[in-house]
Amino acid sequence: MIMTADLSQLDAQTLDRILCAAADVFARHGLRGLDTASVVAEVAAATGLDPAVLHRDFPTRLDLAYTIALNSAHKLVDDQLADRRQGPPAERIERLVRRHIDHCRHHRTEEDLRRTVLPTLRAVDPARYRQLSGVRYTYLEHLRSIVSEGMAQERFHVDSSYTSASTVLETLESVVNWYEPDDGLSAEELGDVYTDLIIHHHLGGPRH
Repeated sequence: MIMTADLSQLDAQTLDRILCAAADVFARHGLRGLDTASVVAEVAAATGLDPAVLHRDFPTRLDLAYTIALNSAHKLVDDQLADRRQGPPAERIERLVRRHIDHCRHHRTEEDLRRTVLPTLRAVDPARYRQLSGVRYTYLEHLRSIVSEGMAQERFHVDSSYTSASTVLETLESVVNWYEPDDGLSAEELGDVYTDLIIHHHLGGPRH
């Protein structure tokens, strides 16, 4: 199965409306809860767009889910890379942790979809699998560079910057597994928990 979505005729604002509406549909029904026609019908009703246009650009549910996941991944990573402020490695890691948590609070469905579609893409569309995985790899390399800097300054006490960065990223991605904003733990408190876990446990940073 090869997905054929061609998004060249959609402007950024229209695409964003489509992806937001589709993410809401998937949040309510799951990726496989509705057939493609039903998903398109709900997105069309929410956006006022012609269903035929949506069918043209998103022939399958997987096309929609992939585009949602890729768009969200780019937003997360681009935001992280845009922070060029200098400072101690631990301070930079803390800012990264809090931005990641904030992203996951607002894009939980998108992050769930990313993890859901990756195994399917690997089997049916290796090119798109590599593209989506490549965004994550860019994030991982960014993390690794901060960890390496902390190791060089003897602020992080780990054996491998790559292994440690991988562990940090996996820990950050676990936020969507359990965090419910309405359960009483604020984003600030969650950031405190994850910052402490990552800096002091995963990276061996000293406590002051």
